[in-house]
Order: sequence, then C-alpha cells, then structure tokens
Amino acid sequence: MNEIGARSVEIPASKPVGHAQAPFMALVSELNSRQVRYCHWKSNIRLPETLAGDEDFDVLVDRIDAATFLEALSDVGFKLALSRYGSGHPGVIHAFALDSATQRLLHVHAYFQVVTGDSLVKSYRLPFEPLLFGGDLRDSGIPLPPPEAELAVFVLRILLKHTSLAECLLVNRHYRSVPEELAWLRDRASDEAAQALWASTIPGATDGELDRLIAAIAEPTAVLRRIRLGLRLAWRLRDWRRLGVMTAAASRLWRLGILVSSRMRRRRPRSLVAGGAIVALVGPKASGKSTLGAALADRLGKQLDLRRIHVGKPPATLLSAPVRLMLPLLRKAMPEERSGEYQRPERREEGRYSLVYLVRMVLLAHDRRALLLRSRRAASEGAIVVADRYPSTEAGVIDGSQFDDATVAACGSRLKRFLMNMERRLYRGVPSPDLVVRLVAPIETTLLRDATRNKRDGPDPDSLRRRREIETAAAFPGVPAVTIRTDRALEQSVSDVVRGVWRHL
Repeated sequence: MNEIGARSVEIPASKPVGHAQAPFMALVSELNSRQVRYCHWKSNIRLPETLAGDEDFDVLVDRIDAATFLEALSDVGFKLALSRYGSGHPGVIHAFALDSATQRLLHVHAYFQVVTGDSLVKSYRLPFEPLLFGGDLRDSGIPLPPPEAELAVFVLRILLKHTSLAECLLVNRHYRSVPEELAWLRDRASDEAAQALWASTIPGATDGELDRLIAAIAEPTAVLRRIRLGLRLAWRLRDWRRLGVMTAAASRLWRLGILVSSRMRRRRPRSLVAGGAIVALVGPKASGKSTLGAALADRLGKQLDLRRIHVGKPPATLLSAPVRLMLPLLRKAMPEERSGEYQRPERREEGRYSLVYLVRMVLLAHDRRALLLRSRRAASEGAIVVADRYPSTEAGVIDGSQFDDATVAACGSRLKRFLMNMERRLYRGVPSPDLVVRLVAPIETTLLRDATRNKRDGPDPDSLRRRREIETAAAFPGVPAVTIRTDRALEQSVSDVVRGVWRHL
C-alpha cells in the first residue's frame, strides 16, 4: 500500500468516465446543491462504468437526509421500486430513470444503513456509516469514502460471502475481478491508516490480521483459507448480525429460490412503487407490435418484472384444448370456416355464421378473457404486462366481439343467438388496459414488411388489406393512449415507444 498524505478534494477517475448518463449526473448535482450527506460507498473501481449506466449507482445516504434524497430522486426523474417476494433488505431502496440517449433504465441502489455481508441475505448491519462519510474525496463531483474505510468494508464483504455454500459458490464463480479491486483499493489506501482503522473498529482484531485477510483474498485459489477466516470473522461479528443464524439460513434458501425462479422465467423480482400496468400494443398487421414489444422487454424487463402476452393467440384452457387439437383437421375439412373467410366484407354483410365458427369464437373469447384476467392480477401485484393486440369495445373489430346488436337481432336461430350473446358477455368481462400504444404506418410500409416476414403461409397482401380497416377501428374509451408512427427508423420508433410507456408507469 502507498502512504498518502493530505488528500485533494477532487481526484482523477481511475478510467475515462466516457459518456456519463444524464440522470445520474443530474442526481449528483441535485444532491450536492441540497447538501445531502451521501457517498458512493462501494465498487468505486467501476465508477466510470457506473456513470456510463453499465453498473448500479450504489449510494449510502445519511438517514437524516432521507426525505431530501427522495425528493431529489423524484425531481430528476427517478421512480422508486420495490423488491418483491421478500427479496428486499431493510434500509435499502431501488430507483430507476430512463436514459434518453440509450433508452435503458439506470439503477440507483440507495442504502440508509450499511447492511452487507453475504450477497443474498445481507445478514450484517455494520456500524460503518461515520467511517464511510468521513472522507473528503470526490470523483466526478461524487463524494467517495476514505480508501481505508472502503478497503475494510471490502474485506468484510468478501470473507463473509464465504460463510455459506451458496454464497461461496456465487462469489467464486467470477472471482477474477476480486483481486483486481483489492489491488486497486490497496494502491489508494494508507497502510498505517488502514491497520489503525481495522484495529479500532473490528471486534477482537489482532496485530497483522488485516494483512492475513488481504493475502487470502488476493490469492484466487485460497478458497478453503477464506472459508476458515470468514467463519472466524463471522463469529466475532455475531453482535452485528441483523438476523440469527437459523433465520438467515432460511432467508438464504428462500432468496436462492427466488433467484433461480426469476432467472428461469426471465423476470426480475422488482416492481415500481406506483404499481404495475397492462400496456396494449395495437395496430394493423405488420405495424411492428411484436418488434416493439420485444424492445420494451429488452429496455425495461432487465430491471423490472415485465411479462409479454399475445392476446391474438391466447394459450388454450381446459375448455378449449380439445377443440384446439381438432383445428388442423377442421381447417382441411371445412376451409370455408377459416377465420380469414369471415373477415371478407361480403361474408360479413351476409351475416352467415356457422355453429362451428360460433363455438370457436366463444372459446376464443373465453381464452382471451382468462389470459387477461391473469394479466390483470399480475399487474395488480406490480408486473408490467405488455400485450400484443387487445380486445376493443367496438364489435366487429379484430380481437374483440364479432357480433353487434344488429347481427344478433338478425339471426334466426335461438342457439346461435345464445352463442353470440355468450361471446359478447365474455368480452364485456375483459379488463381494460392501463395504457394503449397505437402503432400507425402507411399501408405501403406494412405491405413491404409483410412481404419480408418469414411466415408459414407466406405473405398475404390481400389479407393485410382486408384486415386493415377492422384492425384500425379498435376503440378504448377512457384509457390513456399514445400514438407512435412506425414508418421511420426502428430506433426512433423504439425510442418513442419506450419513452411513452415509461412516462405513464
């Protein structure tokens, strides 16, 4: 370690900062102008990557300034989020803002107390706030802790991650960065000051202990030594535990299950404090619904619980599954009963509807209603549900009821009228979306896109023209709507959709 004397107020960054994301720097400016006591308390070796939006912005905030900090977050455009399913930690919050340059979410991970140790549970409440706030270093205007305090916390964090099998496996999966960060911290810390801080702060500290711990961390292969030292250290720090050993073990098992489940389902266990929403992407065929739905999942779903559904093709239910199995045979045996045939204006004007078609429409309405009721429950729990297509309140429109009052009245069969009315009742039971994103593009653009799509039946320009009127007539009274042109460059459409959705969440 190097001896360092008086520290300058502003130190050069370890790497070029590059493009610092506007929301982060706006937050730093607000916090500094409001004289909030805070610091970026860990992983400062990666501060340039953090400011570029590639890492979380980990700040420790004096709890006295908590209200001012939260006001500053809101004023610069950050939205608070919650950890779901019991995966959060006391005194720790999340907040997200959309970066206008990349259309990706920036993550502020704010601590009002130092809860750390193992990654999953964070079993320890370390009384280190005064030490971490005690520095006068700044990087890009951001207060940093004294290197000696950051080094001590780093040593504790790494060794306490070796006190359980799950944590040990997690920390050693990508251990190469650990010795690099350790060397970076040692290069900036005063050896004498670091030893003195350790001796005065850690219960039962002995002469030369910090050097022995550092040596074990610096050697990637010294796993067993780190486990032994970590267990000894954990025993000495038992009075700093926020959870007992058995409670922590149960919490770790629960959180590990959440981690595995979330990765398997590709969902983050986080949601906005303001709640979830159903976002309906509607528009004519080939207007970009699937592409822009995927873009929303990429931009927002990496940080928040976001789910995609296709309302036009809902999953089968127990009621509809047997009929679904028969559909390929029915299409071959009765080609005149295909859905496309009923989209022809002349067929609709005739008002001829077979029992087979009516049963199919009832089952389709049932499946869509079931899917959207599940989606409403998920949104009520905090998820963002992005729906490709959505039932309209207008009869005769794609994805909605196919029968208006006149059609029902003109039908001479009581059984058919019963089925028509049942289909209409099912659609009336569909929950409204929270936001409609209406995608518009000239027919020439949609025809060109349809011609280049890789579909089983190939491009069908006649079908596209035929469906266009009934696809663009969808109405959603009382629901906020955003209209997006999709005949421009893809990135421009993506930017418009992501900004429009984020603004309404």
